[in-house]
Amino acid sequence: MIDNLSRYAYNDLAFTHPRTEALALIRHTRGIASSPHLWPQGSTLDISLFDMSDKAKEYVKKNINLWQPYTNLKFNFINTNDGDIRISGKEDGTGNWSLIGTQAKQKPVYEPTMHIDLIQTPDRLNHSIRHEFGHALGLLHEHQHPDNNIQWDKEKLYDESEKLGHTKQVTDENFLNHPDSTTTITSAYDSTSVMHYKVPPEVTTDGVGVAFNEDISEGDKQFIASLYPPVPLDKPQIVLLSA
Repeated sequence: MIDNLSRYAYNDLAFTHPRTEALALIRHTRGIASSPHLWPQGSTLDISLFDMSDKAKEYVKKNINLWQPYTNLKFNFINTNDGDIRISGKEDGTGNWSLIGTQAKQKPVYEPTMHIDLIQTPDRLNHSIRHEFGHALGLLHEHQHPDNNIQWDKEKLYDESEKLGHTKQVTDENFLNHPDSTTTITSAYDSTSVMHYKVPPEVTTDGVGVAFNEDISEGDKQFIASLYPPVPLDKPQIVLLSA
């Protein structure tokens, strides 16, 4: 059955932050991104968190910061609700969603650009925050990569999605349609990406599914680093002084 990522319990987990030395070893990137909606290189992104407790804010921040070592972007969490990326945790039944990258700039400043359903099991909550913030950085759904090898049984997929209240159009847009090749950057397909939905074997014609991915994959790290190349740790910093 297709997962509905909501209606579970909220908890804390321990976090670790990956090191950036491994970036020097990157050779093969994986993923798919919207090229018109990438943030300018080296940007500082002001991030607002609201409609959630302080404890929840810290939890969301820790998950978001797992992306930061693999980019040249700076994540600046602010206490006002007018950030570049505005994340709501309001219990309004809208689930988990995010605008893609700089689409957030087209949204009225008083409206959220991303929403997280905080009532989930820890593994699903981790996935939701990491997945949606990947969208906020410009990444698209990995299961809609043009080179994916998923053998969808469309009628079964539609049936399962309908049970969750999703229309055929919504299912097509979120599962089956491939993004416009003229406005996307792609590399090798990565079935372990946090940007990939779980695919139950029951909705495929060959009985081969894709497992639930909680973590940001190595392919995700490599791909986001190719989009926003981090400054190597051993690269000397150049400081220009005015005369």
